[in-house]
Amino acid sequence: MATNQQQQQQQHPLVVIAGGGPAGILLSILLDKIGVDSVVIERASEPDQWSSKSYTLVLGQNGKASLAEAGCLEAATEAGIERRFVYFYDASSGDVKAMPKQFPGLGFTRPLLVQVLEKVALECPRVTVKRGAGVSHVTKKDKFSLEVALEDGSVVSASHVIGADGKWSNVRESFPELSTQFTMQTCPCFGVHMNLSTVPVSFKTDGTYVIKPSSPDCKFYIIASPRPETDQGLSISMVCYDQTLEKYPWLAPPADMKIGDYGKGGWEDEYSALPGTVTAEESLSDNLMKLFEDELPAFYNAIKDDDIFQTARINRRVTWLKMNAEGTSYST
Repeated sequence: MATNQQQQQQQHPLVVIAGGGPAGILLSILLDKIGVDSVVIERASEPDQWSSKSYTLVLGQNGKASLAEAGCLEAATEAGIERRFVYFYDASSGDVKAMPKQFPGLGFTRPLLVQVLEKVALECPRVTVKRGAGVSHVTKKDKFSLEVALEDGSVVSASHVIGADGKWSNVRESFPELSTQFTMQTCPCFGVHMNLSTVPVSFKTDGTYVIKPSSPDCKFYIIASPRPETDQGLSISMVCYDQTLEKYPWLAPPADMKIGDYGKGGWEDEYSALPGTVTAEESLSDNLMKLFEDELPAFYNAIKDDDIFQTARINRRVTWLKMNAEGTSYST
């Protein structure tokens, strides 16, 4: 028979959400709207800065619908950039072909989206955001409750725990019945990221640019996305297939990460762009500059800023979680 405390937990659940990224913060807002208390646990002591998260992202119809359901769409629209086109940029001539999108997207940097959502979350009476210590592990206290151990040694009790802490989730790894449902898969591709402090004069901000090298022997392409912050710049991601290494062995990515190793490498595990206090190795920046000059001449001339190559970082190969059993879902 359930005790009074257990009955209270069932009637008034407290949800701990591991991870204060866009998914975790948005979920806390949605729970608030149905009267459920939640605590968002985030390792980072301060909201993301641009230098620590490289990529831009574009929300489509489903993403915007989720923001609307949470009451965040208006604030997000004011902060982001409408993306109405995909621009295909000829790396040799500089000619551009525009492909309109059927449904315009909404472009953000990850930190900006987190900032927009967290501002809304902090006004929700049932949402608490706890920063500065991530989730270490989760244990079952009894049939009705869980204990969430944090990296600073503190413990939070909860009726439910949600792992919004990414593919290296400590929540998932805390339960063999969950962790054994997935296998980490590694793709034969990786990325090189660079930041340009300004948007080239010839570039528009209402779309994402795709730039292919002039030679078919180059097994990579560039995605260039204008950033929506007030100090607009350009996020440049070089998407490389492993065949790229046959011609450019100096682009070799770091060794693949294994489950359990996440966090041991410091900022190199967490960030996909170089922190502002770090610059790329001189040999990497020099080699990239020459590659751009040779294979992307029009794009290189449009950039007109050799300092961009000092921001270059080669990331690990892409990984993703594969479900091992048919009929298993991420919510099982």
